[in-house]
Amino acid sequence: MGIRIWWWAVDLQKIDWSCLPVFAAVARTGSINAAAAELNVSPAKVGRDLDTLEETVGRQLLFRTPRGASLTPIGAQLLSRVETMVDTFGAMKDDVVNATATDTRQVTVAAFDGIATYWLARKLPEFHQSNPRIEVMLKVVQHTADLLGGEADIAIQFEEPTALSSKLIARPAGWIHYVPFASPGYLKVFGTPDNMFDAGKHRILLHSEYKEQMNAWAQGAAAWKEVIPTVLQTNSSTVLVEDCAAGGGIAALPSYLGESEPRIKALDFRPLASLKFWLVFTERARDTERCQAVLGWLRECFASARHPWFREAYVAPSQTLGRTG
Repeated sequence: MGIRIWWWAVDLQKIDWSCLPVFAAVARTGSINAAAAELNVSPAKVGRDLDTLEETVGRQLLFRTPRGASLTPIGAQLLSRVETMVDTFGAMKDDVVNATATDTRQVTVAAFDGIATYWLARKLPEFHQSNPRIEVMLKVVQHTADLLGGEADIAIQFEEPTALSSKLIARPAGWIHYVPFASPGYLKVFGTPDNMFDAGKHRILLHSEYKEQMNAWAQGAAAWKEVIPTVLQTNSSTVLVEDCAAGGGIAALPSYLGESEPRIKALDFRPLASLKFWLVFTERARDTERCQAVLGWLRECFASARHPWFREAYVAPSQTLGRTG
């Protein structure tokens, strides 16, 4: 009980907390020299720290002799509390170091499979070259990512957040125009359709998510989609592109595939649909250096001056042949 009364009589603001590990080390090793070696400081520094601590608390904590150091009764009572504090400080330091190590590496970007696979993945090498210490987690999603719930740091999505707050930031990233694509092998066998309705006589490949985007389809294209015979519906953009590239049929695909996927070619039609998409991120991502690097790279990926197919006004892939992107 006496130690508790004495401890609360001490002005804690005057304690140099860096002296506590020194006291604990001397008590554990029984020697100022041994404690100095353990802490990688001079014996004189250890002695000064002990003097400072004892002067602040107003009690002698150690008996110091040429043969070593031993605890006074009050020092013995205080030691267990000091060791608890030292352990707590060490754990706090480890937490900060571990959090910093994680914070400086991984950035999670959520995107739908088409743009993740056939656009971003093919642009990642240039990011890796400029930012070798940042790890990108490119998460393929089938839904709008829950950024506030921690699903990702950054999302590329078709939906503008409906209730923007200071914790969620959205910026227009560009437009995706859907046009019919086919492989040269397919067109060689089945011929090239002259117009959208002529295309309806061909093998048609569709993404099932297009049903959710009907309000963005041109009126004629929406009516065409309702009556055309399809040979494939899938929820995977990868399956759709691979079937198309292998000669399976004509697929409505984003116009940027005219650059990123040489196995297929865009037909000379107007877009069947044009959708605005957004770059969405948390306030934390905005204020984090590693996320800023990824955001800058993503803006470059969709920069319309470099990649005109992301402009609001449709630019046909045939008009950009020879561009290096």
